[in-house]
Formats: sequence, C-alpha cells, structure tokens
Amino acid sequence: MSSSINAASKILKFAAIAIVSAFCVLAANHYYGLEEYAQSLLPGLSLTIFIDKNAKDDSEVRAAIEALGVVSVDKYVASGEVYAKAVEKNPFLKDISVPEDKEIFQSYIKAFPLEFPTDDFIITARNALAGLENVNEIVFNPENFREYVKVKNTLSFYRAVLIAFGAVIIILLIVQCILFILQSEENSRKLIANFIAYLLSSSVGFTGVWSVCLFIQYPLIIDEIAAFCIIPLTAAFGIIFKD
Repeated sequence: MSSSINAASKILKFAAIAIVSAFCVLAANHYYGLEEYAQSLLPGLSLTIFIDKNAKDDSEVRAAIEALGVVSVDKYVASGEVYAKAVEKNPFLKDISVPEDKEIFQSYIKAFPLEFPTDDFIITARNALAGLENVNEIVFNPENFREYVKVKNTLSFYRAVLIAFGAVIIILLIVQCILFILQSEENSRKLIANFIAYLLSSSVGFTGVWSVCLFIQYPLIIDEIAAFCIIPLTAAFGIIFKD
C-alpha cells in the first residue's frame, strides 16, 4: 500500500512538472509576442519635421536638427519630391491639381528619437526642434509613442520578475542539493537520477504544448533559448519540493 502511494505521488509530481513546463511555454510565448509587437511599433515612432519654404538652405536645417542630439535623421524629402510622392500615392491628384500646387509643398525630414521615447523626452525633443530656425512644423502621433512606452515597460517588468524568479529557484536548488547530499553520500547519484527524470517530465510538457499548438495552428514564436531555460528551471521544482 505504501509503495503504491509513493508511486502515485511520483507520477503526480512528474505530471505537475510537465504542466508547469507547458504553462511556462505559453507565458514565454506571450513575452515574445509582446517583443514582436514592440518591434512592429517602431516605424510609427517617427517625427515629421517640415522646413520653412523660405529657408535658403535645407541642409543647414538638417545639420541643426542632427546637432541637437535628440533625434536621428532618417530621410530628407525635398519640396519637389513631395508633390511627386503625393501623386504616386494618390494618382487622382494629378487630374485635380494645378501647376502652382507644386510650389505649396514644403521640404520635410523624417526623424526617430535617439532615446527611449518617454513623455518627457518627446516634449523636450519637440520643444528643442520647434526652437530651431526655419523649422515650420513638427508632426507625430503621440498615441504610437505612448503604446510603445507601455509595451516596453511591461517587458521590463516581465524581465525583472523572470530574473528574480530564476535567481530564487537557483538558490533554493543549490541549498536543497547541498542538504540532500549531506544526509548521505549516496544521495548524489539519486539526485542526478531524479533530476534527469524531472528533465524528461519537463521536456514532455514542453513538447506536448508545442505539438498541440502546431496541431491547432496556434503561433509559437519562442526560440531555443527559451527551451534551454524553461526545461531545467521547471525540472528544478522537482528537486526543490522533493518528498
């Protein structure tokens, strides 16, 4: 009876390790999904800086913008090119525009922030750019910046939690291993055998959720690094919470 209970307890323990591993896969996938989303927001973190039509030399304005050190100039579009680009995107403009329309377009510069775009930084950068001579207008979408900051802050929080969690698990694992080995020298071999078993259980959970996601065509974007972290960390639970 006692042996049956011990066997059932071990089976439940291995199953629990597999379930924890599967949960960690989904949690890691959520993290990588946020990272991918943050990357997709980067193109929207641009500022369009319009240059005054009466400016004698656009290159001087561009040099002044770069000298501020708050944004990186990505692209310069001369006034003559603006009209051509507008017609290229909207061909109907060619039919309704008049020759003088070409003269109303301003040269502009596309730029990206050099620092993490917090609200304070964006306000400082905008005010600094607006104070430059021959800068006529600065256009950007503040919602894109707010969303990016929100996502990056969430990722930073997740990383901090992961580092703290990993550190605690490693410390507990080391302490438990030392105590277990001190009880008996033979426990070292038992410890290795148990850890291998828990690694297999964790691998089964990892492979199981991966297979299910492939079957239902749910996108998994985690990489090999996540696998090498998740499997041993979840296997460590078996050692830490041993009977």
